[in-house]
Amino acid sequence: MEKEFHEIIDLISKYKGLTKKTSERLVVDLINNNSKLDEMVKHLKEIKSNFKVCKECFYIALNNDLCDICLDDSRDDNIICVVGTTMDAMNIEKHKKYKGKYAVLGGEINLGKNIKPEDLKINELFERVNPKTELILALNATFEGEVTANYLSKIANLRKIKTTRIAKGIPSGGMLDYMDESTLEYALNNRKEITGK
Repeated sequence: MEKEFHEIIDLISKYKGLTKKTSERLVVDLINNNSKLDEMVKHLKEIKSNFKVCKECFYIALNNDLCDICLDDSRDDNIICVVGTTMDAMNIEKHKKYKGKYAVLGGEINLGKNIKPEDLKINELFERVNPKTELILALNATFEGEVTANYLSKIANLRKIKTTRIAKGIPSGGMLDYMDESTLEYALNNRKEITGK
């Protein structure tokens, strides 16, 4: 029993945001409460059946190949906010101030973790741009975020695509997941153009 229990804990703790201790608490709670376990199984099946990754921007789509943002004609196709993760886009979106589209890269360049540019949705991003496009680089204020922003801005400058970076209202080392509404709004509204000079 002990071996099987710990194998399950090890498996669950591999998911993002779940530590070993959190996974232990979750599993014990589910064992002690069968109704919670049934409810979780039901919701996991709903996720599998109903949710997809948007084929255009790689945000979350519900019962469709495209997400609601990509399908929304009132949003500006020529402004693309480039984020590392779906959670970053969700954080910007919940404030209901941004009116453009998104490009979710699926991470940031991190050679220490063997995440190279070709592992991200960079080619797919540049397939969507045109001479009127503005790319807003809303990447984390970390070393990896800066490396990724620099990489993208170099490609954009070669293609003469306007590129801006969200303002430094985000502290160094800051993650978009944890930004409050006013900080994020300031960062978006006061974005600075990146030039090749």
